[in-house]
Amino acid sequence: MPDLRYTLKKRFDRGSYGEVWLAFYWNCSQGKGDVGGKQNVSAYGVNYDTRKRSLETANLLESNLLILKRILVERGTAVYLSGLREKYFGELFLNASSCLEDCTWSSKVFKDNVAYAEEGLDHIARYVESFESKSNEIWLVFRHEGISLSKLMYTVEDIESNLSEEMGDKANRVQILHPSKWWHWLKKTEAGQDEMRNLIRQLLLAIKSCHDRNITHRDIKPENMVICFEDEDSGRCLKGSPNRNQKFITRLRLIDFGSAIDEFSLKRFYGAAGPSRAEQTSEYMPPEALLNATWYHAPRSVVLKYDMWSVGVVMLEMILGSNNVFQISAITRNQLDPYLHGWNEDLKELAYKLRSLMELCILTPGAPSKHFKGGKTNYKGRVSPASWKCSEEFFANYVKIRDPLSLGFPNIWAMRLVRQLLRWDPEDRLSADEALQHPYFHPD
Repeated sequence: MPDLRYTLKKRFDRGSYGEVWLAFYWNCSQGKGDVGGKQNVSAYGVNYDTRKRSLETANLLESNLLILKRILVERGTAVYLSGLREKYFGELFLNASSCLEDCTWSSKVFKDNVAYAEEGLDHIARYVESFESKSNEIWLVFRHEGISLSKLMYTVEDIESNLSEEMGDKANRVQILHPSKWWHWLKKTEAGQDEMRNLIRQLLLAIKSCHDRNITHRDIKPENMVICFEDEDSGRCLKGSPNRNQKFITRLRLIDFGSAIDEFSLKRFYGAAGPSRAEQTSEYMPPEALLNATWYHAPRSVVLKYDMWSVGVVMLEMILGSNNVFQISAITRNQLDPYLHGWNEDLKELAYKLRSLMELCILTPGAPSKHFKGGKTNYKGRVSPASWKCSEEFFANYVKIRDPLSLGFPNIWAMRLVRQLLRWDPEDRLSADEALQHPYFHPD
């Protein structure tokens, strides 16, 4: 049985759709003597690692670390379909990578050209296989790729707060995120700025590999960007962020395709209702998806621009050291609230979001737009919902004020790239190919 080949080491994450385990592949022929005793099998039909092993065995297992994701099918059809989507896209990219390695090429030049065009495949999560356990659970197997960008960027502070009397005055643990030491290095050093540029470039290469196949990821965010600081000597991922004395190569991979869409998945893996906001993360969602539930019916070239907006948000988050990119001050909120009297919470949140887009010079009141003409949400000719003029200097200073280090953008090209990604109209945003040619990535 394929499930008995994997031993669960520890569970380190759980989301609305899946339970993520760190595991290893155990080949009995490699270490029979170390396995010994009865196999400890979980309720899901997968081994648990509860035995002490020798240092030699531990090193062997460390080099074979995997990620096993149990899809929580007991939560209903939507979760089940999410698992099928991850499997579908995992197999799609696995086949593409296998073809690059195994196919017979007519010439070395042709092979090299294809490998260059498909560089982005090296930045997509490496799917291994899927299987069903004895209890009919769906498990997806991926290579272990490192640590998420969000865990690198932030340190977590646990604090306790008291809930209201209606909740029984029980203590409630709240997590506060603070910029990490690694983020400070990223911002304050020339090497850090080079690393930021390197990470964004690798992300764009991954997206290019998706978009070349007409796949929209639809959930690009730091949590889904996994980074390995690969030790030059051992080839293994360093634990945590590296120090100055370690020699390493930074490798980024894009994970979690449970929200992704292409023509085939839209027909087979989303049900009659189609994609919904439940599969998206609102903080990284572009305006067209925020205001139009059927945005994915637009021409494919427009739909793909969803991801480009998300890249702009991620980049701005790396500049600000905060995952609250689109926030307004308490003073501004208090000024707005009298005009929002009687509105429900969802509409209020939308109003706050639109206000933040205005402050970031993304939504300019009264400016002409190709999208939203006469209140319609077609993609032919529209007017932006709202006009003050926003200069590059105004935008750069606004970001600098919000930066806890008061540094803002590292250079004018980083600022311009963010502005060209965070365009209100999707057709005005850079494509992945265009972004990769941006001067920000070619400083010399």
